[in-house]
Amino acid sequence: MTLADVENKAGLCRITCGWKKPELPIDWVRLYWRDVHSPAIARRAGLYDYRHYQYNPVRDDVLAPIEGIEYNAPPLEQLMWTSDVRYRDEAALAIFDKSPEGKAKSDILGDIDIIVDQSTTYRAVDENAVTYVDDTGIAMPQGSYASPTFALFIRSRSSEEQFRSCLRQIAEAWSKKTGVLRLRLSLFDAPDMEKERKAGYPVKTHPVESQYQALIDLTLDTEARGQTLVGDNDGIDYAAQISTIHTYPVRAIYTSNYNGKPTLVGLRGYPAYQALTALDAENQRQTSLLEWMYGDVAKNGTAEGS
Repeated sequence: MTLADVENKAGLCRITCGWKKPELPIDWVRLYWRDVHSPAIARRAGLYDYRHYQYNPVRDDVLAPIEGIEYNAPPLEQLMWTSDVRYRDEAALAIFDKSPEGKAKSDILGDIDIIVDQSTTYRAVDENAVTYVDDTGIAMPQGSYASPTFALFIRSRSSEEQFRSCLRQIAEAWSKKTGVLRLRLSLFDAPDMEKERKAGYPVKTHPVESQYQALIDLTLDTEARGQTLVGDNDGIDYAAQISTIHTYPVRAIYTSNYNGKPTLVGLRGYPAYQALTALDAENQRQTSLLEWMYGDVAKNGTAEGS
């Protein structure tokens, strides 16, 4: 089974895009999300995959220019992170929404009030959330990525049907090009704030004009490959369907749950993962020890296979 096959078992994903509160230092927000918030999320029932992405500022020089498409984004309007949370299906999401029981869930969600100024959660379901290729050889990226990796957040110019058809064409064409190591396309449903509110999430959504309609998760063998993706002979009229492409360089990715199991980062936090990996501490990866430390969530080992 390929890495893409494993990801495509998830029939539903929720991608939450956020900005921090302006008074908070970004370095502390990143550490808090990675080492405090994410390990709590990784233990919730119903999860299939959970990745936290941190971004550097938008760049307008990764792709070749396309007349009529805006590549620049005002600095104060740029996203700072996304949480990509995936589930097998709606039933698994329902289990997740009830986990954990009691006050613990509201305690976890209290992190949003601590950190978040604005955020929007997008859903992508079934054929609208597909990994076309993943030849990176890295199932669970942790930390900075060796290959140039970008998150392309896209706004539409046309109808939903036309826009989605165009994005699927783009994903098919780009995924076959030399140097494209990974491409995942997420076509977003319009955010449903009432559903988020009923699930207990504080609603701090971006204004409609700042929202996106699609995301391409893209990894290249070299940064220069980005200039080769848009071709005159690919038969795609980009500007007719797309108004905006904001290309965020991925600063780091942290995978806290994979294929239905927490990772070592999800259980122990990234600093502990770094230390035990550096010293090849196999004893600290063993299911017997992890179950003793973390209980039932670790009884079947971690996603790394211990």
